[in-house]
Amino acid sequence: MPLRTRIADERGMTLVEVMAAMVILVIGVLGTLTLIEGSLASTSHTTSREQATNLARDLIERSRQADYKDVTYALAPATLRSKLPASDGATALSGSTFTVTRRNVEYAVTVFACSIDDPTDGAGQGDATYCAPPDSTTGPASPTPGLAASVNVLGITVAAGGTLLQTVCNAVGTPAILSRLTAAVSRVVPLSVCPTGAGTGTVQYDSTPDDLRRVRVDVSWTRGRAGSVSQTSLLTNPLQS
Repeated sequence: MPLRTRIADERGMTLVEVMAAMVILVIGVLGTLTLIEGSLASTSHTTSREQATNLARDLIERSRQADYKDVTYALAPATLRSKLPASDGATALSGSTFTVTRRNVEYAVTVFACSIDDPTDGAGQGDATYCAPPDSTTGPASPTPGLAASVNVLGITVAAGGTLLQTVCNAVGTPAILSRLTAAVSRVVPLSVCPTGAGTGTVQYDSTPDDLRRVRVDVSWTRGRAGSVSQTSLLTNPLQS
């Protein structure tokens, strides 16, 4: 084919067609990049959550290794912070919160601890959901005054109380030495029920309402988007064991 004929030939793609093809190609590439970015962000968030969960569980386990007296509302944050390895780079406390850096992610850790009065002993004002007020550093508030029985065994006076005793005293209603209850315990043990009369005299019979410690660790972070996890554990007072 002569050169002049090839130059004059109109076959080929116009500029508009080329531009349209470029736009379609760019849209496809951008869509692919968006999918990849979303996938990486989701993976990063999942990894951060796994690390936060591991950190919270780590602190909960360390709370079980700490002395019970050091896991109070005031002392628990500093106690758990001091047990972390130096590689975590834990910052100074700000209230009950400190930060930890793991794998280039900064986590804000908040530690809460409170005392719980075991409801199964039938004494005290606490229940399974009750915690000491925030200003309490040792245990729950004083238990609600309740009736007590005085048991004298070989010259040693022992106070006993609980919901069962409250029911008995309400039924009896007067100060008395109940021979039937005495005989059930021992022939030589005088058992004085309601020594001051039901409804007229009360004592605080739960002298140690600090039966359990509830420890909660909250971990929050921001990496792409914010996230948080929590772990909770109950510690038994060694004096109750």
